[in-house]
Amino acid sequence: MKSIKLSVIFFLLAFSFIESAYTAGAQPRLAKNGIQYMTGGIGEEDKFDMRPHAKKFTLNLLFSHGVAGEYITDTNVNIYNEQSELVFRIKGAKPMLYVNLPAGTYTILASNNGEKLRHKLTIDANTNQKVILNWKDETDSEANQ
Repeated sequence: MKSIKLSVIFFLLAFSFIESAYTAGAQPRLAKNGIQYMTGGIGEEDKFDMRPHAKKFTLNLLFSHGVAGEYITDTNVNIYNEQSELVFRIKGAKPMLYVNLPAGTYTILASNNGEKLRHKLTIDANTNQKVILNWKDETDSEANQ
């Protein structure tokens, strides 16, 4: 009887450890200035874990490349307010980046493999905005000409 209880306790402890490790990637984080964010989306399970959180953030960024829109990782992102002050920065973001920005107008500067993209947007209070930043391949632009 004692060994059954110990086995059950061991199983419950192992399950709680695995569950906390599994959900650790899908937890909001705070940037140095207090802005809440999440990044993930590598693999189907990670994308599945991220999606329920999307509407909790005012900005949902998706990073991709090529005509097919394949997800990319390791994107560096700087977000500036209207006064050109840096309000958010992350290095090495995964394909999905959710950020809670206050209402206002922002400029996003994102770079991947040395190539940069710029996007300007306005965030309204209590709204959710999705932006897809897509780096086109040189072969993609040649095919479209």
